[in-house]
Amino acid sequence: MKIKLLLFLFVGILHYAQKPIFAKAKVNTVNVYRNSAELQNLAVFSLPAGSSEVVITNISDEIQENSIQVNVNNKNVTILSVQYTDNYISEYDTDKTNPRIKKVTDSITLVEDIIAKSNIELEANTKTLELLDKNQTVLVGSSTSNVAQLTQLTEYYKNKRIEISNIISAINKKNSELQKKLNRLKSSLKINSEMEEASSDGVLVLKVMSNTAVNLKADISYMAENASWQPFYEIRGSKLSEPLDMIFKAKVTQDTGLDWKGVKLSLINGRSTRNNTAPVVKPWFLDSYKEEDKVVIARGYNGRHDTVAKEQRIEEVVVTAAGFRYVENQFNISFDVDVPYDVLSNGQDHFINLKQEKVPATYKYFTAPKYSRDAFLIAKINDFNKYNLISAPANIIFENMYIGETNINPNQTADELNITLGDDKKVSISKEVIYDKGNVKLFSSYQEKTFTYDIIVRNNKKDAIDIEIKDQFPLSKDESVKIELLQSEKAQVDQEKGYLSWNVNISPSETKKFRVSYKVRYPKDYSISNLN
Repeated sequence: MKIKLLLFLFVGILHYAQKPIFAKAKVNTVNVYRNSAELQNLAVFSLPAGSSEVVITNISDEIQENSIQVNVNNKNVTILSVQYTDNYISEYDTDKTNPRIKKVTDSITLVEDIIAKSNIELEANTKTLELLDKNQTVLVGSSTSNVAQLTQLTEYYKNKRIEISNIISAINKKNSELQKKLNRLKSSLKINSEMEEASSDGVLVLKVMSNTAVNLKADISYMAENASWQPFYEIRGSKLSEPLDMIFKAKVTQDTGLDWKGVKLSLINGRSTRNNTAPVVKPWFLDSYKEEDKVVIARGYNGRHDTVAKEQRIEEVVVTAAGFRYVENQFNISFDVDVPYDVLSNGQDHFINLKQEKVPATYKYFTAPKYSRDAFLIAKINDFNKYNLISAPANIIFENMYIGETNINPNQTADELNITLGDDKKVSISKEVIYDKGNVKLFSSYQEKTFTYDIIVRNNKKDAIDIEIKDQFPLSKDESVKIELLQSEKAQVDQEKGYLSWNVNISPSETKKFRVSYKVRYPKDYSISNLN
């Protein structure tokens, strides 16, 4: 009997030792890529000596399971296995309901029950009053009624009706107060629910072996889907004599199932999924073919391109600014935000200001009348590489007016970055064809056409402007077609590309005219579709 009792106690102790240890992971750092995010968490718990099962709650449902990393930094503790699940069931599982929300929910249930009972009482009294009103005619109008009976019935009806009406009035007043209280409770529930940090059903189940009892801090990191960020700029300008105010912003979106509260954010300008397999170099054979087979081969040839690894610069550059840190290494560019941020798991855009700086620029107008009769204001930035710009759209606000959207493209070989700030309606551009100067001449074997027109630019602004005017004359690859530039009004002429350029200064209310004329000669039996 004693042996059985000891065995029962041993089994009970063993069962108690196998009770899971619960701990909640807290997201403290998030590295957001363009297409996902790395969540770095901290979980604190106590371990007894021996083998334990640790359940880490508050893990994103959007986790990439092959990216899970758990580190305890204790040589006496060994993690035997890590498993993710979103369907963990245990008799020891804790109630996840927030006490504040549960208290409001219980109050709502209680008030709704009182209102329901009050409505039953209200309905009963209303029906009684209706029954009394229906029977008064029968009672009062009876042939056996005498004056004493009539007086008695009238008094009874009056007193009873007053009594029931007062009860109904009191019930309605009570219901009105209860309804106001119910509305306040529901409003409070909504506010508390919105304040409640989003959590998920995902957990990590750790099998852990510890040599001694110990308090542990576990660093947990993993990749999660449904998170991204997009860069964009806001460019403000007030005067042509002042630098541009360039604000670099980020639009962060996440729906990982977890609210990021007070986390340290790093925004990485790259994608988390990369092909990490180095290319294999194979022999390079030329695809040769006869000229007459060219058409046949071209139809069936899809083209093959070997992937060549690009040379990576192994270096790191760090630039700090207020609330922002820029880091460039051999893989990606990251932007570290020094101020802790809250990013809720609601799929909505959260806007973050990364940095703001004054960028010196020179301003110049540009117009190409063949394509557009607008004059565009261009901001030219020298040595733009030192501002660590990335490719992104930009909203333009000039002279406190929203102009539109443009794109910042620093990935170029030129030393100067041009940013289009929008078209200015106070600079008028027109192109007038001079018909009396144009003519068509027919000869025996060829024909000639002469085209003449004026480009007219008027400055209706109060200040002088510098403007570049760009036009063109046609070129021909056919030796039978000859083009001759007759007049260009002192333009810079690019004969190879057929460009005409004027860089001029135009005073306020001044109009300038530039005449262009060229002649095209080609065989009589030729037809040119895009001559005009």
